[in-house]
Amino acid sequence: MVVEIAVPGPLPTLRKPEGEPTAVTAYAGELLTSSSNLDDFDTFAMQKSLTEGWEGDAAAAYGNASRTTARDAQAMGLTLRKISRAADDYAESLTALITRFDGLAERLRFLSSRRMQLISDINAAGEATDAEIASLRQRAREVGTDISSLASDDNILHADAAVNERTMVAAFSSSDSLDKSRRQAAGTPDPADLAMQRPGSPTSEGSTPEQVNAWWGSLSGDERAAVIAANPTVIGNGDGIPIEARNEANRIVLDTDIEGLGLLDSRSEISYEQNQALDNARAAQAALNSGADRDDPITGLPLDPHLVMYDPYAFDGDGKIAISLGNPDSADHVSVLVPGLTTNSGSATSLTTDAFNIYESARYADPGASVASMMWIGYDAPSDWDSLTVAGEGRAEDGGGYLADTVDGLRASRDGDPAHLTVVGHSYGSTTVGHAASDHGLAADDIVLVGSPGAGGDVDNASDLGIGADHVWAGNNSRDPVAALADDGWFGAHTLGGAGMGNDTAEDDFGANRFQAESTSRGDVRWFGDHSKYFDPDTESLYNISQVVTGDYGDVVSAEHTYDPWYDGPQDPEWDRTPTVYETGSGQ
Repeated sequence: MVVEIAVPGPLPTLRKPEGEPTAVTAYAGELLTSSSNLDDFDTFAMQKSLTEGWEGDAAAAYGNASRTTARDAQAMGLTLRKISRAADDYAESLTALITRFDGLAERLRFLSSRRMQLISDINAAGEATDAEIASLRQRAREVGTDISSLASDDNILHADAAVNERTMVAAFSSSDSLDKSRRQAAGTPDPADLAMQRPGSPTSEGSTPEQVNAWWGSLSGDERAAVIAANPTVIGNGDGIPIEARNEANRIVLDTDIEGLGLLDSRSEISYEQNQALDNARAAQAALNSGADRDDPITGLPLDPHLVMYDPYAFDGDGKIAISLGNPDSADHVSVLVPGLTTNSGSATSLTTDAFNIYESARYADPGASVASMMWIGYDAPSDWDSLTVAGEGRAEDGGGYLADTVDGLRASRDGDPAHLTVVGHSYGSTTVGHAASDHGLAADDIVLVGSPGAGGDVDNASDLGIGADHVWAGNNSRDPVAALADDGWFGAHTLGGAGMGNDTAEDDFGANRFQAESTSRGDVRWFGDHSKYFDPDTESLYNISQVVTGDYGDVVSAEHTYDPWYDGPQDPEWDRTPTVYETGSGQ
């Protein structure tokens, strides 16, 4: 007897939603940048100073034309913000649609395999029993039901994709002419202006990072887009603002600077200050590019650098830049690297490399935890013509306040449990960290001082830094001449004339945890090359720093402290020890 079993089919042909979310997101960013530029132009064109000292019909006509142009710029800026927001929503929805499609594609592959196996089993059945025939028919029905369900879900997916497309088209169509933009903007106050007037905004006098964060949380999505476009410098450098928003705002300013100042440079119309700013902008972009070229050593995925601070005109042209590899708002372990002598914006790429080395080594130290490693050029470090200021603590005192504000901002902008946060000070940056801690109550869990000339003249002991001496760590290479400037007891302080910035952080009397920080390439005498090796791959210093960053204190390799006997000069037991090589990462 011949028994027929109908095999359901054919399988549906799935259609992947068209579009590339990352390209749309980039386009949305360009629209927001254009909106920001229009906002700046609007502000410029509305200035009464443009016609000061000019009277008569021509002046009146120019003033009227200028104000009309300003209103049109405002209308177009508001329109671009709206479309940028719509594009972001479109990209987010498209990402979700593609994820759904990937799920359908996986179901299709599994369903195809089941159908082929069913056909194979039917062909091999031969003289099947009634029970076996019933089982095959049941499997056929199940495959048919799943094919129908898959086809239905595919149709729903594409109906949702069509809605997403129509929503985006509608956003464009509603504002595809200047007249439409004018009508929409007529009588409508700028939402950015209204938002910035609320208590707690970054421009409100005395706002703390916690208040700024609460203010940000009170804004709608449209209001956030508006204030980023209208006030990117304020938002980008606003302590307490979430890192993603700061990055978006700072990149708007950076892109505008590179394009606008670059145009002035090409026309030979650029001033000295603008030329400095252009150099700083290009340095920031180069550092971001270098960070983006790195991969996470555990996942292999490319890193997405965050521009946390950016002001190319800050500190008399030295500039202000902070770049984080990993997001401090979500990472389990966060480190902030504070550099010292010779640091300015031109140091951004090399410092981003140092930050990556810390990131990579920390990821190897604790592969199951997430890491954010930030380099921070957020104070006026002695450099170039003002390098002689390294002889005093004034720059470190000012920088300590800025650093404490930055760390308070990182604490305030974070959702969920607090991160384990470590601040790493190098060279004069260690003195800056010392002032942040002793003068401003630095909100760090651990403080690491490397190549330190001292943590400040008023810091006699590690306990003075306010986080407990057991969480203060010192790593001084025995060949580092800068570390040798610090005061070592009575004899050291008087023979060196108190040339440092306080007590030797690696000395026994200071009370910090000293860790091994020698380099296998060290010389036979003190030289400045050894002052810059603390973040080199596979070094003792980098290994131990990463153990502190991840909170693996038991794996820190301790070193004997320096000491200063009454009868002789400072003694460093590390001088004769053979340095060790550690595997801290690829060193890419």
